[in-house]
Amino acid sequence: MSHKLWIPSLIISLGIIIGCYLIASKPLSASSAEPKSKSTAESGVLIDLDGASKFLGLPAEEIKMIISNEKKALEASGVYEGMMLPYITVDNNVYFEKTKLLLWAQQNAEQHKEYSR
Repeated sequence: MSHKLWIPSLIISLGIIIGCYLIASKPLSASSAEPKSKSTAESGVLIDLDGASKFLGLPAEEIKMIISNEKKALEASGVYEGMMLPYITVDNNVYFEKTKLLLWAQQNAEQHKEYSR
């Protein structure tokens, strides 16, 4: 009975070999050779204020208010309790790192942090 299984085994093996060859020899598509698309560029590490607004689900004005409040609290006491909103400024443009934003949101939610104007 085992002598009858060699034909199906041969067909399956040839299919695997041919499939691997076709995949390996397939030329790069035109789309993969093009420069980064907008969606790929948006997946970068840093995002701007509008990106952070969308990412956090907060209006940009509220993010600015949080930054301002945290700065005032730090200046007033010299120490800030908890994690401050993580950002960098380049030529007056504010940028945020996504994973740090998530960490900030988690920590501040756990602490029930309150911000107001």
